[in-house]
Amino acid sequence: MNESIYGLKTEYVRDEIGKCESVDELIEKIFPLISTQKEAWKIKIGELFEKSGLTKKAFAARCKVSRPTLDDWLLNGVLPRDREKFIRIALATGLDEDETNRLLQRYGRYPELYSKSLEDCICIYVLNNYPDDPLEKYDFILERIKEKLVNTSSGQGEWNVSTVRLDRQVSEIRSDDELERFIEDNTDVFSGAYEKLYRYVMACIKSNCLDRKYADNVHEMALAQNWSSSLTQCVSAIRRRKWYPTRNKIISLGLHLSLDHDQIDKMLNLAHMEPLCAKNHFECVVIFILEDASLNDIINTDSEDFDPDDLCRYARDILGQVDIPEIRTFLSEIAEKDDEW
Repeated sequence: MNESIYGLKTEYVRDEIGKCESVDELIEKIFPLISTQKEAWKIKIGELFEKSGLTKKAFAARCKVSRPTLDDWLLNGVLPRDREKFIRIALATGLDEDETNRLLQRYGRYPELYSKSLEDCICIYVLNNYPDDPLEKYDFILERIKEKLVNTSSGQGEWNVSTVRLDRQVSEIRSDDELERFIEDNTDVFSGAYEKLYRYVMACIKSNCLDRKYADNVHEMALAQNWSSSLTQCVSAIRRRKWYPTRNKIISLGLHLSLDHDQIDKMLNLAHMEPLCAKNHFECVVIFILEDASLNDIINTDSEDFDPDDLCRYARDILGQVDIPEIRTFLSEIAEKDDEW
């Protein structure tokens, strides 16, 4: 790998973001510093597409994206907008477990496969046992097992199991029946993988919402603060311990809850994800929003003027000034009910 692509330290980029006084300055000074990540991805996805031997239409379908999205990857170096897309690309192109982990970490800035995640556990099993048709097998097993897991979790079993132990057990599974038994035996491990995240989110909801009467009624709070239906469903699922978090949903949740940079990083950590990445164009803008909001006292929950809607309003304004595909997709997460994106 060309060191010039990854030689720029993330800490340096993050410090430079903090010095920007406007989104225009951010685009002018910071975006050129991180454009190399797009170039690296453009080269990598081109290699993987060629390796697949598929047509563009077939490759896009396997990755569950549109043809224009695939063209954005191949021609413009636009990064996939979530971790699942990177995993599907790995499965579609026949990468092994180590190669998949490198793809996730190096290009997506996401953590490697994690055996306490249901989807990742199935992915690890498939990569180790079905090198010839991993994607079809992954979809088949996940569809068959996921609903069963949600319906059978008792919430009473052991969930804080050693990841090392689980990694070893997953690596030793050799048949679909063994996998299904393993998942049934560890239902509460998978359901409890995000228990600390659930608790943290609910604590933030109770401490940061403006009117304390909404603290125990997600529906009323969602109506009062004009939450999107997807966000309302997300928080309701958290209360029922049935939410499998995605990175952008966590970021959206953090903005709705008026969390600062460190708090959103903590949520990401509790979801077994990397902190906000200064070298990702979209997350670079999010970091700018959070740092600027903090400096301007927008997220000071102790202030008499604190309004829980202010951070989302400010984020919508800033993000609306930056035209990149990832942001266009994300805006629907923080749209007001009357807005159409």
